[in-house]
Amino acid sequence: MGCNAAELLKYAIDAHNRKYEFWQRDSLAVNLYSRHVMHQKLNYIHFNPLVIHCNLASNPWVYYYSSARFYELKEKNFNFLKDVREEC
Repeated sequence: MGCNAAELLKYAIDAHNRKYEFWQRDSLAVNLYSRHVMHQKLNYIHFNPLVIHCNLASNPWVYYYSSARFYELKEKNFNFLKDVREEC
């Protein structure tokens, strides 16, 4: 474990698929308490495949698995998507 053994032991867990856990289990849960926050998070999701370290697409709607295709091109490739603009 090296020189940080004591620190690492703080994160030890008893799981069949890992020895340590560093992140909170529901770390991605974000309360969408306003339209502004909802659109902010949706934009983040849509533009994330474009960032330099991912570089998966040139535009959000070009990436096949992005819901940006649903919003921008009106493509309904995934039946679980709902238009959040209609929900608010």
